[in-house]
Amino acid sequence: MKKRFFVRLICFFLALLAVPAGYFAAVQSLPAMFQGSLMGSVYVKQQLVQNTPGKRVLVVGGSSVPYSIQCEQVAEEAGMPCIAMGATAYLGLEYYLALIDGELHPGDIVVLAPEFAMLQNAVSYSTTWMAVENSPSLLAALPVSYWPGMVSSYYTYSRQKLDLLRQKGAPAATPQEQYAAFGFGPWGDIVTERESMLESGYDKNNILTLDDSSLSDEVVKAVRRFAKQAQKAGATVVLTWAPFDELAYTGAAQQLEEFQTQLESRTGLPYIGRLADCMLPAELFYDSNNHLTTEGAALRTWMLLDDLAESGILP
Repeated sequence: MKKRFFVRLICFFLALLAVPAGYFAAVQSLPAMFQGSLMGSVYVKQQLVQNTPGKRVLVVGGSSVPYSIQCEQVAEEAGMPCIAMGATAYLGLEYYLALIDGELHPGDIVVLAPEFAMLQNAVSYSTTWMAVENSPSLLAALPVSYWPGMVSSYYTYSRQKLDLLRQKGAPAATPQEQYAAFGFGPWGDIVTERESMLESGYDKNNILTLDDSSLSDEVVKAVRRFAKQAQKAGATVVLTWAPFDELAYTGAAQQLEEFQTQLESRTGLPYIGRLADCMLPAELFYDSNNHLTTEGAALRTWMLLDDLAESGILP
């Protein structure tokens, strides 16, 4: 009697799982709909990391990375390719680290330049679904810690995908064509010429205040795990800053100095440059408090190169 009951119970739960499993399979069989956005660039950048031999400079962060680093300039000065591994901060720093963790080469220089939201671990799992979409390699790279959030956010993402499919139909362009159309260059940076579009000089909806929640334990643990793996692979890992509009910061310079000390001590990584330097003039920002104009990107690139040289990482 008991055996029959448990068999029926198991069959009941399997039947319950069949419905979401069937829904997932049906949605995943449809064309990817977000490959023409910043999120869609992640697949192409993963391919860049996987298919670029030898030692590289890998700059890792959110959308500020492609908008603030000119990869060809870094490559020319460093004597090695530079890849801008950033799309949006809402994928979380841990996911970007997972994407490159198994792809590191001896001599690689990994520059972690996370935006403040990434240090707070402000992950949007529905946005992460937009990035991974139908790609088995991007799905496989997801950290285990992401899966509860990915499961709970799948319905939200799937409805957005289905709505786009009904409105626009399947995209005709390949991921690479969409990637280029968005303004990305061959090494993952935004190469489109751009000038400031911010009427007030900054985005008033993104004001920065540093407090005890500005650096999460999850981010610290992920960075420390990654640094150990990178050391085994023969790669060098350093921390640096992502640019931020000085008009949108409410604190004092001393808080930035204290936060930089906290970053170094908790992650165990060297910090190149000064965190206070991240506060750049408003006229250098394009369309957000993190995205630089072409002029701003040129300045930030030279600052990064100077910091790498001063630290002895580059000759």
